[in-house]
Amino acid sequence: MRSFLTVIASAVVLAGCAGQTTKGYVRTGGGSVDLAQEQATLAQCKGEGARGGDPGDYGHKERSITIACMARNGYIIQTQ
Repeated sequence: MRSFLTVIASAVVLAGCAGQTTKGYVRTGGGSVDLAQEQATLAQCKGEGARGGDPGDYGHKERSITIACMARNGYIIQTQ
């Protein structure tokens, strides 16, 4: 029973750590991010990326287009 609880506790800790490593977008000017607006912009930019991506490039071009679109809209990827 004790080892079962240890496994569960370890899984919870690892899941918490995994969530912290996910990088989001921040405003280029350092302002606060309106999550709803960010998600709407990200959806638009992913659409641009999907239209401009090449199925043979494993999504690299699509991701680059999405990141460039977000930058045009004032968002950059969080580096920390």
